[in-house]
Amino acid sequence: MDGVNGDLVPAKESDLFTSHCAHLEAGPSQFTVRALKMLGSTMLIVNPKESEAFEELAVAMPSRNPATSEPISSTILGGHGQTDSSVLAAKLSKRYGRQFYVSLNLKLDRLVGPLFEKSLVTYMHDHLEHFA
Repeated sequence: MDGVNGDLVPAKESDLFTSHCAHLEAGPSQFTVRALKMLGSTMLIVNPKESEAFEELAVAMPSRNPATSEPISSTILGGHGQTDSSVLAAKLSKRYGRQFYVSLNLKLDRLVGPLFEKSLVTYMHDHLEHFA
């Protein structure tokens, strides 16, 4: 933040991190979403409502290359190659233009996957202050 004379004023500690927890439904399934919003990035941990785990972690960030709008993503922990976490991190990074860390600990099939994603995106849109 800028001070009176253009000096940098440190951000308040309360502005650096915020956390949020929500329970979402996608068809018959229920999910717990935990979000940690940080300065410039967001971490999402998604689990089935009845159990919590931290099985994989991926990160995605907007590309610095102006010729592409596709974010850069990588799996940090867990699965190999393109994981569900890295796919979701890339989609969210592209949508919100910021870095996302995602731990998606769900077994999604072709029916529940799209329902979950729609439920998450709708919730994030309606409660943007907790995510971006």
